[in-house]
Amino acid sequence: MQITLTPQAEEALRQQLARSPGREPAQIIEEALTEMAQRQGAHSTQGLTSTNFQAWLQEFRLGSEPDPSLASETFRREAIYQDHD
Repeated sequence: MQITLTPQAEEALRQQLARSPGREPAQIIEEALTEMAQRQGAHSTQGLTSTNFQAWLQEFRLGSEPDPSLASETFRREAIYQDHD
């Protein structure tokens, strides 16, 4: 497959080649496309299984404070509106 790069993309590729001597242009482009696909996949909810969601939720919880323990009366209508007559 052959592709035509815009001048900006070509310059970006040249800069990457200068930073990484010995690497081939195709290798740099392939790595960039792989990274982009992984990023898009991480933000996609398609194919998200219950197990994956639970694992994500557990990871999310690790960075959060624990839920406060609240008395069951906290959620009663009378308790919520006790100061309203």
